[in-house]
Formats: sequence, C-alpha cells, structure tokens
Amino acid sequence: MLRTLRWSTWLGWQIESNWADLRLFALYLIIKPISGSLVLVCMFFAARAVVQTPSEFLPYVYVSNACFGLVGTVMFGMSYVVVSDRENYGMLKYIFISPAVFQGYLLGRGLARVMEGLLGGMVTVFAGLLLFSEVRTSIDAGIDWAWLIIFLLIGGAMLYSAGMILAAAVLNMHRNGMFLSEGIAGVVYLLSGVIFPLSELPRWLQSIALSLPTTYWLEGMRRSLMGRPPDASPLAKSPLAQFANLELVAALVATTIVLTIISQWFFRWNLRRAWRNGKIEETTGV
Repeated sequence: MLRTLRWSTWLGWQIESNWADLRLFALYLIIKPISGSLVLVCMFFAARAVVQTPSEFLPYVYVSNACFGLVGTVMFGMSYVVVSDRENYGMLKYIFISPAVFQGYLLGRGLARVMEGLLGGMVTVFAGLLLFSEVRTSIDAGIDWAWLIIFLLIGGAMLYSAGMILAAAVLNMHRNGMFLSEGIAGVVYLLSGVIFPLSELPRWLQSIALSLPTTYWLEGMRRSLMGRPPDASPLAKSPLAQFANLELVAALVATTIVLTIISQWFFRWNLRRAWRNGKIEETTGV
C-alpha cells in the first residue's frame, strides 16, 4: 500500500507538471490561484463602489476562495485520473489487475493534487497579506496553528472521501464524466458559504448547506486564520457563527464519517459494476 501510494503520488506530480521544469511549473502554481482570487477582489471593490459593503467581507471572500481551491483541486483531480488513465493513456486496466492497491493508487494521485492545492492556497494567502490591508488586518490578529492543523487533517479525510465518490461515478461514465466534478464543485462552492455567509441563502438551502462537511471545514479554516467575525458584522448572522470551535470539529467529524461510509460503499458498488460491464478498459474516442 505504501509503495503504491509513494509511486502514484510521484507519477501524479509528474503528470500534473507535464514533466516540465520545476521552476516553470512553480510559476504556473503561483499565477493561477492568485488570478482566480483577484477576480473576487475586483468584484468586491465593484460592489463597494455601488453599495456600502463592510470591509471584513474582503478577507472573508479571499481566504474562503483560497481554501476552497484545495476542495476543487482534489475533487477534480481524483475523478480525472480515471478519465486520463483510461481514455488518454489506456493504462487503467493494467493498474486495476496489477498488485497495486487500486484505492491507494487513486489516493496517491489525489495527494499530488493536494500538494498543488496547498501550495496554491498558501501563495494566495501570502499575496493577500502583501496586497490588501483588509486581509492583513484580519490575519495579523494571529493564526491559531493548533486548530488549523486539526481542520487540515480532518479535511484531508473529507476530501479523500469526496474524491472517491466522484472517481467511482466516473468509472461508469464516458470521458465527458470529467465535467461531473466541475459541476459538483460549483454546487458545493455555492452552498458552503465561500463568497457569502449562509444567512444569505433561503432556509431550505441552508439546511442542505449544513449537511455538507465542506461548510464546517471552510468555517473552521477561516476561524483558524482570521478568528471570529465582529459581532456587529453581517457575517456574524451566519448559522455557524454561534458554533464553538469544538462544535465545528464535532460537526465536521460526524459529516466526514457519514461521507466516508457512503464513499466506500459507492466505490465498491461502482467498481463491481464497471468490471462487470467492461468499463474499466473501455475507451470512447476523442
């Protein structure tokens, strides 16, 4: 298992970097996440020019987007492994029948995307500290490293389970299944409170949002980096504002356990179905 994990992570990193020079790939990892976050920053300043927008919304949106980049990267990366190895390289069937642990292989490929997402998130936050005083003021209050590590560790299990669900679904889909993860990531982006607090959603959507582990994980990451929002801020009206950190961890652990159980059952069911129907070695052309 460890050998499979090590070599699949190395392979994933090489494929993601397109076997490019490390310095060139590092430049790509820096520019891509910062550019995406600057779009939201421009939207914030455009909104503030029209209506009175509290300054704490900028660090809220900026940090949330930086952290959510990890979610999108892992969810897309693990599902795209199935498409690329089956359709582009024609190697998925050989990996499946090899002594390698198939889930370990997918996990290793996902870890390569985790490294990419972590680096992108750190670079984005660092750029925010340099460029925007609002972000600097929020984070300068002090990062709670203990809670940050806890949320990152539990979040890693959550991201693995979410990635396994999407990878399992893509096993029984054609190459256009790679768009599934992008669609799911967009829905999760809306419901997890990335660009606005949950209090802005209709009540029925708030109930769905509170069932997602990503909602609690992003709230925990924001608190670890910036602390709680001011009591007078609209951000304090979120249903999660009254949660203590320990309650957030408990909710994250509970939803992650449920997600893990579902992911393991769903993966095994889809794997059996894909093997029975010849989907593991099927290619659908260009």
